[in-house]
This record gives sequence, C-alpha cells and structure tokens, in this order.
Amino acid sequence: MINILKRLPAVLLLLLSSISFSYSQDKVDIILIGTYHFNNPGNDAAKTTARNILSEKDQMGLEELTNAINKKSRPDQIFVESPHAEAKKLNEIYQLYLSNDFNKFTDTIGNKRLQKLYIEGETFQLAFRLGKKSNNKEVFPIDTMIQMRFDLLSKELNANPVLKAAYDNKLGELSKGFNEGIGKESMRDVLLRLNEEDIYFQNKSFYISLANKVGVSNGYFGSILVSDWYKRNLLMFANIQSQLKKSTKTAVILVGVGHAAMFREFFKNDPNFNLVELKDIL
Repeated sequence: MINILKRLPAVLLLLLSSISFSYSQDKVDIILIGTYHFNNPGNDAAKTTARNILSEKDQMGLEELTNAINKKSRPDQIFVESPHAEAKKLNEIYQLYLSNDFNKFTDTIGNKRLQKLYIEGETFQLAFRLGKKSNNKEVFPIDTMIQMRFDLLSKELNANPVLKAAYDNKLGELSKGFNEGIGKESMRDVLLRLNEEDIYFQNKSFYISLANKVGVSNGYFGSILVSDWYKRNLLMFANIQSQLKKSTKTAVILVGVGHAAMFREFFKNDPNFNLVELKDIL
C-alpha cells in the first residue's frame, strides 16, 4: 500500500488529501427522535397505552421541547415519517399551518380516524411546530411502505408453540418498554426514555433473534419478512440522503422508535453524518 502511494503523482495525493479534509468538515449534524405515534392508531404489533397529546400539560411539553431544539441546534431541514410520494400534499398542508389556517383543513376531514391523525399525529404536533419556530419553509417526508405480512407470521408461530411463547414474550417486553416511556411525566422524559439504547435493542432484537428464524421450512418466511423491514428502512434512509440540501448543517429526523433504532446504525456508518445525542439537545 505504501509503495502504491509513493507512485501516485503529488498533485493526485494533494487532491485526495483535500477531498478527505473537506469530507470530514462537511458532516451534517443529525438529531434523531424516535417517538410513539401520538394519535395511537394501534397498527403496531406492540400495543401501547394512549396519552392525550392535546392536554394542556403535553402541549406545554411540546412547546418546551421544540424551543429547546430550536435554541440549541436550529434545524435546517426536518424529515418526517409521512409518505414520500405525497410530499406536495404534505407541504400544502404545512403552508396552512404556517399561516395559522391549519384548522381550515382539519375541520373539513369527515373520517374521524384520519382527522385524529392530522390533529394529533407527531408530524403535525411536533415537526410542524418545530418547523415553524425554526423558519423552515417545507418539511421532507421519507416513508415508503412495503407490505409486511405479520398476519402470516402469526400463522407460522401458531404452528410452533415454543416460538409462539417466545414471540408473546418479546411483544410483552416491547409493550412494557413503550408504555413505561409513554407514562413518563413530561414529554421530554417520554422521548428521552423511548430513545435509550435498551428500547432500540428490543426493537431490533425482535426481528433478529425471533422473527428471522420463523418458517425456515416454508421458504424462509421469517428471514424474508425481516429483509423487507430492512429494505423499508433503507429506502426511507435513501429518501433522507436524496433530499438533503448542500446548505444543511443540522437536520431533525422524526420517526417511530422502530425506525429510529435502525437509522441510528445507518447514520453511525455513514461518514457524511454526525449523530447528536438527544439528551444533549433536550
């Protein structure tokens, strides 16, 4: 290796050195926030208790959270777990929020479940709030859905009592950790707890230590399901990478805890990013 470097032209060595230097200086600070779904739709395998995000206490908590982030590390871009393909629609709604006309949109939604999403969801309660305070003109959706057949996973598990017991135990651990976090007194403590390493570990462990070994004799069903989970998260991560502006110095990523657990590893292994610990911001 040393001999090869000696044979490289001096100009090329200088160029490589310059690229390496600029590369290390241009890292984007990432504030990764894993959260529960504020509107509690009940779609996840691990069931969580409801918390009234519209309560005076939690509204005040969201104000404190967003004020702290904006004061310590004002984000240049905010990425959210909303459909990437519907970026235009999301930002049309965001413009209504910026002009204090958000209720003109939510009041027209006839579907109560959908209305609850837009009124209580973390994208609108946290990301929009932070975006307005930090003078962001748009937000950036990253979600790309991949169908994951957890119903078929349950069918496979029901045929194997040992694995079914392990599955139920894993779900119990996940639910316990989530509910412990959601039950914290302040929204600050909720998010800090949900982003601790053991919660991330429980989420990743569910896929690797359990789901991956289900259905080996049935075409490796579990491994395919796990690979689909990785694929979805990689596609979401690519949506961050592709929408990142050259001028961005700090970005906030707001996603469910399961995604955050995966993203943490992605960001740590991408030299373009510097992962900022949430506890140092809040």
